[in-house]
Amino acid sequence: MRHGALMAALLLGACAKPKEERAASRDALTAERPQPRGAATVRTDQGSYSAPSVRFSADFLGEPPVPLMQVALSAQADDGGTWGFRMAVDEKFVTSRHATARIIPRTALGPGLAVVDQQVAGGAAMMMDEGTLELTVSGMQAKGEVRMKDGSVRATFEGPLTVECTVPPAWLGGANAPVPSSPDAGTVRVPDEALATPQCRAMADAFR
Repeated sequence: MRHGALMAALLLGACAKPKEERAASRDALTAERPQPRGAATVRTDQGSYSAPSVRFSADFLGEPPVPLMQVALSAQADDGGTWGFRMAVDEKFVTSRHATARIIPRTALGPGLAVVDQQVAGGAAMMMDEGTLELTVSGMQAKGEVRMKDGSVRATFEGPLTVECTVPPAWLGGANAPVPSSPDAGTVRVPDEALATPQCRAMADAFR
């Protein structure tokens, strides 16, 4: 999907009444926890890790309907060790399907920045200080690598990409819309699992 067409789809229907769909509650998209073993694989000099998928998430904030987006992976080894990353991206990634980010040792992220953390079994979690993370998506498959500041490869990863999308409750409308847990509806997001909103459908279609 071309950039102009994608952004038009994201803006479409922001003020119109959305379709009525039930959105089941689930853990926040940004929750950091080990994932069950699955199809996504990470290889490092410390060993191998796996997870069900690499996750692309879009969190629509309301008006204007432009999302905060990130790609994340939280993988686990047989011995209980974990490896993961979070990488903030912008709308350019949706059309180019490629992004490179600078790794930083803090959790606040913006486009072009990423965090990488690893925890050996029974040990403390450690955040990578400096380096780069490169990500490429082809079809519904994601792959990439993490390089240290000197250019040496620290880790490689690959696996299926899944798309997750959250929206303000009002966007889902109707009697089946989830009830916000806070009186400030502007801060509440609910999963649009059925892709009932044009904005979430456009995101999913961009990676097919």
